[in-house]
Amino acid sequence: MHTAEAMVNLILPPGAATRRPLFIVRDGNLPLIFGVDGGGRLRMLQHMGAGAWSDTDLSAALPEPAKVCCADVRQAPDGTIAIALAMLDAAGDCTLRVATGLPARQDDAGWLHAGTPPLLLIHAGPASWYCNAAAPVRTMRTLHLPAAQAYAIGHYRQPGLWALQPYGKGSALRFTPLCDPSGWYVALDYPALPVSTHSVLLAPGAMPNVPDLYAAGDRIVVYRGGTTQPQPVAQVAGARLVWSHARDGAECLAYADAEGTLWMVARQHRGPWDAPFLLTRRRAVLAVAGQFIHAATIEQGRLEVQRFTMDGLLYSSEIVTVAW
Repeated sequence: MHTAEAMVNLILPPGAATRRPLFIVRDGNLPLIFGVDGGGRLRMLQHMGAGAWSDTDLSAALPEPAKVCCADVRQAPDGTIAIALAMLDAAGDCTLRVATGLPARQDDAGWLHAGTPPLLLIHAGPASWYCNAAAPVRTMRTLHLPAAQAYAIGHYRQPGLWALQPYGKGSALRFTPLCDPSGWYVALDYPALPVSTHSVLLAPGAMPNVPDLYAAGDRIVVYRGGTTQPQPVAQVAGARLVWSHARDGAECLAYADAEGTLWMVARQHRGPWDAPFLLTRRRAVLAVAGQFIHAATIEQGRLEVQRFTMDGLLYSSEIVTVAW
């Protein structure tokens, strides 16, 4: 499930469906980490300073016992956080719970207040639905997905769906809007995709509700806003796009290679893209907080949080023992 405040990757990483969900966002200059423990409970780790972390069980606020079977955590450009949870009860019934507009810095009681993200895409077996939670009547609507390698839902001036489809020896990528009550309709194709495009990443662009789009195949390119001609990013083949960040005109893009090693390519304001550099050899979730890139990974009850400078140099590393 995906919220529309933050653009999302069209393709899940290998094994993502079997790994426990882990997310990292920014809390001012510090990282804020969400995860699902072995009991299916949503946990939150807050950095308290001087190497101390608080571990909060957010599932304790739910009115009935249920396990998290799917989760998504997104951060909007203004720093507020949206959370979507699919909760499975003892009878096997699934309930969707959503919250949005949550400030990153608040006490535990503040995290119990709920809201609704504006757009969700839900898959359940062969069927799919979407919900525009910003509408006066929040109705789940059936969504008929075209045959494609991957999908994402979001906004290009209006709510819509991106679909990546195989086309001969190449790929085709198209944005198609959802039903618009005013009758306004715009469809968009992305021409000149890299050969064998298999990974696409949507990122907030300079224009509201008009995203930038990165595509990776035999090379990595970016489509800026509504432009139809791709701009070169890196001559790298086989990349899986993971994460992007932009601030004050500077940009960075992270991707994984076949072994899961994370690499980064960056550019300064109005400058060219630099050569890719190694970030970390382990799978990790990434966020920029303060002047650092924070990378978090969890294995066997050990959470490791690394801090990198914006040019990829390791600044510090911290191990946190968690009961997850």
